[in-house]
Amino acid sequence: MILLRPVVDTLLKTYSDVIIWIVTDQKNESLFNHDPRIKFIGVDLNNNILQILRQIKTASNLTYFNGIYDLHNVIRSQFIRFFLKNKTHKIRVYLKERSRKKKIVQKKIKLIPLKHTTERYLDCLKVDFPKISFNNILQSLSIKIRKEKIIGVAPFSAHSSKQWELENYNHIFEKYNDYKIKIFAFGEQEKILASKKFSQNDQVAIISEKMELKEQIELINKCCVFISMDSANMHLASLTSTPVVSVWGPTHPFLGFGPLFNDHLIVQLNDLQCRPCSVYGKINSNNLDCAKKSMTGISSKMVIDKLELALKN
Repeated sequence: MILLRPVVDTLLKTYSDVIIWIVTDQKNESLFNHDPRIKFIGVDLNNNILQILRQIKTASNLTYFNGIYDLHNVIRSQFIRFFLKNKTHKIRVYLKERSRKKKIVQKKIKLIPLKHTTERYLDCLKVDFPKISFNNILQSLSIKIRKEKIIGVAPFSAHSSKQWELENYNHIFEKYNDYKIKIFAFGEQEKILASKKFSQNDQVAIISEKMELKEQIELINKCCVFISMDSANMHLASLTSTPVVSVWGPTHPFLGFGPLFNDHLIVQLNDLQCRPCSVYGKINSNNLDCAKKSMTGISSKMVIDKLELALKN
């Protein structure tokens, strides 16, 4: 839902009379509590669909919606839009193009740049709000704050196939030994791995989930540059004022999940023909070799070259 934030802000800025109701995971509330025109319904995704529907009914009991926009298009959201169909006269659905992405991964069709997920969100809304444009998308989490000699690093991802070997970072840290390094590690296993690898390095500090999202955003905005895998951290950082160097392996930014405003800082192996071998990072047995090569083939120098470009600008 991170990529929904700039869409919401663009819509609010373009249409001053719009009130937006957002139903999503309650963990995302801090992303959408910045404007009084946003009405947030945070649901617990561990609850069953009937519990979620009852919560939505209670929260929106006296409300009639001018439109309902399903920007996820999965079974849960399909239930929700069916449940709310009597509270609106129109329902729009986000186009994921799952089949096309799957065919690209299977090499049945050629790899070409698909629309960014954010642009697809806008397309779903644009039928009724024609003034909004992907060209005017806002870098919503950019805060005017003084940059410090800090390099932020998010070395983990939901799928281990998208993670670069932690050993590679030592070469980077040695080169930038006059910078502070902030490692973003959320979850017990990530903290253990990061501590084991970097705890002896005095320039490194490990950020845990105890830091509120607002504090994370402020810290990223202080960084001179941010290094990330293809992950939620990459999308979060891309909406700040900090340049983001992103490392890509089995997945590919052409499939619609590239780092907004930071395409020029992508690190990947462009000549590895088996890429992409996954849409999101889940790898089947036939693609294990490709996934491994796509990450081990990326050198520290390739990342440093992009860091130099980011720091120079």
